[in-house]
Amino acid sequence: MTGLGQVREGLLEIDIAVHNLWDLGKNMVIGWTADDGEIRVAFASCARMLGHATENPRLLHGPRLMDRRTFARACKVVQARVLRLPVPFKIGTNTLSGDVLPEAIDSIVRRYSIVRTPHRAVMLFEIADFASASPVEQVAQFVSLEHSISTASEILANAGMPVELARSTAGDGALYLWNRKEGLQADLRAYAALLLILSANEVAQRMMVDSRGIVPRLRSGFTVGSHYSYHQVEGNKPRTFEYATGQVSITLARMLSKALSGQVLLGNFERPGETEGSASLDAVLFVARAEALLARLNGAAIEEYAIDGLRSLVTGGTVAGQRHDILKYAVEDKHGYRHEAFNLRAKLAGGEGTAIEIGLRAADVAEFKAAASPYTMPFAKPKAAHAAEAVSA
Repeated sequence: MTGLGQVREGLLEIDIAVHNLWDLGKNMVIGWTADDGEIRVAFASCARMLGHATENPRLLHGPRLMDRRTFARACKVVQARVLRLPVPFKIGTNTLSGDVLPEAIDSIVRRYSIVRTPHRAVMLFEIADFASASPVEQVAQFVSLEHSISTASEILANAGMPVELARSTAGDGALYLWNRKEGLQADLRAYAALLLILSANEVAQRMMVDSRGIVPRLRSGFTVGSHYSYHQVEGNKPRTFEYATGQVSITLARMLSKALSGQVLLGNFERPGETEGSASLDAVLFVARAEALLARLNGAAIEEYAIDGLRSLVTGGTVAGQRHDILKYAVEDKHGYRHEAFNLRAKLAGGEGTAIEIGLRAADVAEFKAAASPYTMPFAKPKAAHAAEAVSA
């Protein structure tokens, strides 16, 4: 059985060797494969790899661990250089016998890769009037927002639903946030994190005698979409945490470009179901699906506010004189592209009749500069209807 010290030394040697060929970001890892007593790691220049990525999606999609056939094909497509590294341990899934999990190596080589994720939940928080705040107030608002994020993470972890929230700033008073874990359940937990963060922020507003300039007033957005992950260079090493960019971040920024202070927007997305062949979920179905998960938060607390129920819905309204239970909005950006979204509301029921409301009511979005139209449900969604009864629009 391989000792822990040998495993650590072997993983460190892999990191050093891959780092040397990475050449400060000039090259990227395409993939790796395991053979008897060694691993093989394929490299190519970023320009060459990205130039072939459209016709060969596997170059950017999925784990960097490849079977031998996929690895050979990828190397041929980009004329890759292959680094052969002996390892002092066996790679496998039997950890009881001392195997090192493939994920341990994959987590190292991913830091030297560009990876596309087709579906991931991402949220964006924008601090209203951030540019007009003093530097001290700006720092205070970010510190307050970070505390709300940490509070949400702790509550979810204590409820048995841990999240790994990565974040990236995006200019004046804007912060992207996403769960490093992938999959439908990870996205649902990210949605729960959104509601908890906004709830914690509202609690902070209430607890401060004068919260102006200290606790941020937020515009928020949540959607699911594709993006690319890579690790920015700091000094001579890539950062431990990845940076995400792509269609999902662009969509969020465009959605919020005309959002009102205090408004929460939900992108009009569609993502695959939990298993292959299962029905996909649109945004409204996604919110309904989250109901069961949110119920697991009952009994937790944000400061002295006990959570007796956390519910959410998308709001309705009137179009052409006719009332509709759900409206979708089209936000047109400066380039003329339209981005569809829903107005989202949530209510956190607390002890002793206290309640915290998140988002704007339908009557409060009259100044939202977006074209409203009725949403047509693809099929009956009893859970969504049930959720609508729990939160007033």
